[in-house]
Amino acid sequence: MAYQFDFENSLIEVISPQSEVTIQELINEIRTAEQSEEGVQYSKIADASGKASLGGGIAVGITVELLGNWQLKFWTGNYIAKISGGNLVGGPSDDPVAYSAGVQVLLIQAAASTVVTLSTGSSLSSEEHSKLMSLPAPAAIWAENQAGEKLNFLHHIEGGNWTLVGDQMVFFDVNNNEIARFDLFDAEGNATIENVFSRVRT
Repeated sequence: MAYQFDFENSLIEVISPQSEVTIQELINEIRTAEQSEEGVQYSKIADASGKASLGGGIAVGITVELLGNWQLKFWTGNYIAKISGGNLVGGPSDDPVAYSAGVQVLLIQAAASTVVTLSTGSSLSSEEHSKLMSLPAPAAIWAENQAGEKLNFLHHIEGGNWTLVGDQMVFFDVNNNEIARFDLFDAEGNATIENVFSRVRT
């Protein structure tokens, strides 16, 4: 099992070496924990909504709301963690992810997420095509001449190293050249490297 549930401290601990969490996998583990011998003695951990069918193999994306003081906590280390596949909300002060030293968490949220299931061995029907074409377009789409540059940047961010310098986080590409620098702030807007709440690219 990739998760350990600390009911006394309301923490869902991601066990090393897992660094990626999908929302559907998370809610499955939560429901199992809630029904465990220990879990039934405590209040509900989370609510979940979504997955309603829009027809044609398209469904509304899933949102998991952590209740009370529950938070997701990654294991301590120097790495980038990722949460995707839906929305994760709730937790104390509306922060669903607990601080873990050295860990940068990418929480990929979607205001209007959908899940598309494609049938194998056949193309979309005219009804499926119409539904897909009627979905709202993203606010911004990369121009064709920008896509390669942006994907290359993401490759270096994910594949390179990063370090903390003063109250900044500095990213390096795979050749150890600096490619991005971020100022780090706590929840009150003070520059910090502890209990980081937000970052702003310089």
